[in-house]
Amino acid sequence: MIDIIIPIYNGFEETSNCVQSLLECTNEKEHRLIFINDQSPDKRIVSLLQKQENKRITILNNDKNLGFVKTVNKGMRFSKNDVILLNSDTVVTNGWIDKMSAAAYSNEKIGTVTSLTNNGTIASVPYFNQDNQLPSGYTVEKFSELIECISSKVYPEIPTAVGHALYIKREIINKIGYFDDASFGKGYGEEEDFSCRVIRAGYKNILADDTFIFHYGSTSFKEEKISLIKENKKKLKKKHWWHPFNVKIFLLFNRKVKNICLLIQKEIKN
Repeated sequence: MIDIIIPIYNGFEETSNCVQSLLECTNEKEHRLIFINDQSPDKRIVSLLQKQENKRITILNNDKNLGFVKTVNKGMRFSKNDVILLNSDTVVTNGWIDKMSAAAYSNEKIGTVTSLTNNGTIASVPYFNQDNQLPSGYTVEKFSELIECISSKVYPEIPTAVGHALYIKREIINKIGYFDDASFGKGYGEEEDFSCRVIRAGYKNILADDTFIFHYGSTSFKEEKISLIKENKKKLKKKHWWHPFNVKIFLLFNRKVKNICLLIQKEIKN
């Protein structure tokens, strides 16, 4: 069993699209959807979630607004299984759970798996480390199929997981604990801190280079984003002084991820 944890705070249209994609896409792995409403002011969110509840779907409602990180931790504590943390402003594709699980268990030393996306810094395609539009002429599903078709399943190692769609083995949670909600509050930096702790524990963070999930981009706390990132980067550096160097080395010298991007770009142009 794999639990998919989806924290929700506003972003009604994006959340509606995410829910629809989760219900429509096909996967063989047994899984459960756990939606957590973090006291969204938009009451349409409550109505949307109430319509979905069934044996495969669990709805949790926070009594007060906890913020992203504490809400994610609530979901991971509620689950006893491997989890995938999924942003509510994503659109998933067929087989995404199966492919991320296969990547996670391709090596016993893998701790986290991040999918490729259009808007996810070092996990971004077709152009690396930048926000991308969906290529002209492609639907989300068709672009996902293209990526799966050309993928060699290299599963490149990355210095940090990216939070749009993040698979975490229960073994890792049991060993290193949950996200640091005391330090990272409403978000930005928590997945990097967690990834650093994964590395310290002797495990790896990887990309599932056969899996694409569309990401609209942040729909929550847009005005606070810049200040939160700046503040939390300082905290991250204080906790893991070596992490910024790892990221810089990766950005300068990685070949596997950039080659994946080049291959996708070539296929799009053909």
